[in-house]
Amino acid sequence: MKLNNLILGLEITEFKGDSSLDLEGLTCDSRKIKKNFLFVAIRGFKEDGHRFIPQAIQRGAKAIVVEREVENLPEGITLIKVPSSRIALARLSNNFYGFPSREIRLIGVTGTDGKTTTTYLIESILKKAGFKVGRISTIDYSLGDKIYLSSRTTPESVDLERMLRTMVNKHCDYGIIEVSSHSLVLHRVEGVEFDIAVFTNLSRDHLDFHKTMSNYLEAKASLFRNLEKCSKKETPKIAVVNIDDSAGRYIMSNVSCKVVTYGMKDKGCIRGKVIKSTPFGISFLLTAPERIEINLSLLGIHNVYNALAATSVALEEGVNLYSIKKGLEEVRRIPGRLEFIENNQNLNIFVDYAHTPEGLRRVLQTLKEVTKGRLMVVFGCGGERDKEKRPLMGEVALMKADYSIITSDNPRSEDPQKIIEEIEEGIKRRGGREGKDYLKIKDRKEAIKKAIQMMKDGDVLLVAGKGHEKVQIFKERVIKFNDREVIQEILNSKGKDERNFFY
Repeated sequence: MKLNNLILGLEITEFKGDSSLDLEGLTCDSRKIKKNFLFVAIRGFKEDGHRFIPQAIQRGAKAIVVEREVENLPEGITLIKVPSSRIALARLSNNFYGFPSREIRLIGVTGTDGKTTTTYLIESILKKAGFKVGRISTIDYSLGDKIYLSSRTTPESVDLERMLRTMVNKHCDYGIIEVSSHSLVLHRVEGVEFDIAVFTNLSRDHLDFHKTMSNYLEAKASLFRNLEKCSKKETPKIAVVNIDDSAGRYIMSNVSCKVVTYGMKDKGCIRGKVIKSTPFGISFLLTAPERIEINLSLLGIHNVYNALAATSVALEEGVNLYSIKKGLEEVRRIPGRLEFIENNQNLNIFVDYAHTPEGLRRVLQTLKEVTKGRLMVVFGCGGERDKEKRPLMGEVALMKADYSIITSDNPRSEDPQKIIEEIEEGIKRRGGREGKDYLKIKDRKEAIKKAIQMMKDGDVLLVAGKGHEKVQIFKERVIKFNDREVIQEILNSKGKDERNFFY
């Protein structure tokens, strides 16, 4: 693409060089630069992309986008200075890939918990109705034919636009995107035109980034405020909102388009009522306004809410109740989301991604209702994340579980032992006693092993925090670590007779 076409719509404060350059691509990662690329220098959390301009030029960049002054720029390199490199990257990406969101029906799902499961449920329903669907979520990216492991919940704008173009080229009818609060603040979805936006819920998370719950809520609300902004499609926009969540009404106040509500407590447009809950799933009565019984293989009331959200989307898209029922019921598992670990020792072990106080509370409450013996939990908290939630996680574990083992999650640059002690503070201030109510084991594999050894018939074990993740991140190393695989390894190497030695 010619540079003068690529920069259309950009707010440019300084331009030096040749606007007629032919460019082959663009990126904000200097390691991905190829010959005749445009490099966008972004200020990141840890690194400033401006530092890597020399490397980008050496690799073949012919033009650079910057936010600040750049000295000693080589001859023949075009410089474009803008107020915000992130906004510029999003607009450049949209231009380069030809505004793909205008060529596909696009659904965005945001909220603290339930985003991933809701995207999977929507995908299943739409496929059952005969549509071709692409999905971008925390676990993986499905782009119409192949599935790719994800690097983050919502990709950087240049990667997101490329994925959307792939969906369009693969003739997908729908794209479903899990939209994180980070992506909204950091302009990763700038210029992406959504047709439907879904709000699941709001609870404490990411305050290391947003600082306050008010800022966090405003980030989520921005997806809905921007629904009709600069719309190029003729079809009307739709907001799907959990009316039972306290933040739902605020979200609704931020939209001028059609609003569809769902819930179990309030009078939502789409309603659910639990019929039966078992260790193998949950059944509920769906009223939309016709009534039909849904038998989910997923556990917990929180998954009824996720199913109601998916149903709301599907009904607005003209999908019949039979296809909705089949689509919901055919989802047997979501990787790392209250996932039962099958084994030949009759042990009830689950893995879940719950890493917030509310997320952990919901999952433990769900398991408590189907536990005959003790409910045990192994969990930790991530480093370089909201420190104030750590004691809150400890409180939840003490109040909802019968026994807890505090361990490492992804400590990153922090001391894992210190993180564990900060979690422990919450347990202690609620009267918890080490040995009686909880243990501290820094090594995550050893913590899981100890918990399995402690299990008796009827007990349930939850290993929380990492879910589908395949690595564990430390200050100077990243190791392969998947909770599901570690549990299977322990079960395969230890016979049932070796358990219970703790008591």
